[in-house]
Amino acid sequence: MKSSRAYIIIGVAMLLLASCGQQYAAKQKVKAFVKDHATEQIDITSFSDLDSTRVISDSLLKAMRKNALADPLFKDVRLGDIPKSSTLMYIRMRYGDDSLFQSKTFYFDRDLNEIIAFK
Repeated sequence: MKSSRAYIIIGVAMLLLASCGQQYAAKQKVKAFVKDHATEQIDITSFSDLDSTRVISDSLLKAMRKNALADPLFKDVRLGDIPKSSTLMYIRMRYGDDSLFQSKTFYFDRDLNEIIAFK
């Protein structure tokens, strides 16, 4: 009985550590994207938790990609290929000053290899 509790505790701890690593990886990719492609200084104030979604259709994803390429806040944008998996990961970045906060949501493939869209 005690050994099964220990396995449960170890399993939960491993899941928490894995999700922290994914959260960190997503933040780093967004920060690098902003640094490489922003047309003006962007002061990032916070990030949401990394989460997954399956409700983004292909047509919505294509529309977001088209709008992202035309976004005046970023230049020379290169987005990753649309994944075959229906599950996308996303994280919201908040930026701005105290008088005006804005946000952008970045979508990744399931393995966080590339940013595939943002809005």
